[in-house]
Amino acid sequence: MKALPLLALATFISLASPASGQSDTAHHRAVYNAINEAEAAMQKVTASHKDEPTEFALTGFLQNGEVKKIVAICGDDGSGPVEYYLENEQPLFVYSTWFKTTESGKRGAKVEERLYFKDGEIFKWLTTEKPAPVFHGEDYQSMTESLTQNCKAFVAALKKGKAGTKGKAAAAKVVEGTFTGIEEGDYFHWNMTSKSGEELSFFLLKTNDAIDKVVENPQAYVGKKCRVTWKKSTENMPEAGGKMEIDSVVSVEWIGGKK
Repeated sequence: MKALPLLALATFISLASPASGQSDTAHHRAVYNAINEAEAAMQKVTASHKDEPTEFALTGFLQNGEVKKIVAICGDDGSGPVEYYLENEQPLFVYSTWFKTTESGKRGAKVEERLYFKDGEIFKWLTTEKPAPVFHGEDYQSMTESLTQNCKAFVAALKKGKAGTKGKAAAAKVVEGTFTGIEEGDYFHWNMTSKSGEELSFFLLKTNDAIDKVVENPQAYVGKKCRVTWKKSTENMPEAGGKMEIDSVVSVEWIGGKK
């Protein structure tokens, strides 16, 4: 089956009906946390996968030769990275982001998607898109097939990819200063002024709930003191023409209390 770019996938996205608590995804959360905690010690591998006309830039994290996590960036749409968390090299949890387009053609609200697999099928599908799209069983089937086929192709590509050095994660640095805003372009940037008065800008490649709140309403945080942990790394940036060295945010803390 042909791998679909994320904007095409987004047309199928829908909100799963409410489940009783989060017990049905407890295993998924445990695996997600375990993979992210062990990521720094895993083997990092980069590769690409092309399925005309779409090309994916891939970063994989391997443990004892087994692919545990894949970060895929599609170079021909406006979506964010898609993160695959694997169990036995099969998708267990997939997290993705994309942006709605306003009537004027500009980038609109960020939409987050969380898809949970069990026995090879998506059983829970959450989206922050509003209004929530109408969905049907065939949508679940189509998305399951697309993500499963993508994952299989990505794993194969990464097994032949360029390996980095295990346990050689880039050393993180910390800077304190004043938040000045979020810059929007092909990627979001966290802008701030350091204590010494230097204007700084960091890529936001990976976010969390706290950072997402700032991205959604940056003006509410302008002028607040922050402590940013960041790292320098070489990343594949399709919108910028290929690999480049960048400074990206690892985490953010508000000094004197969070807003």
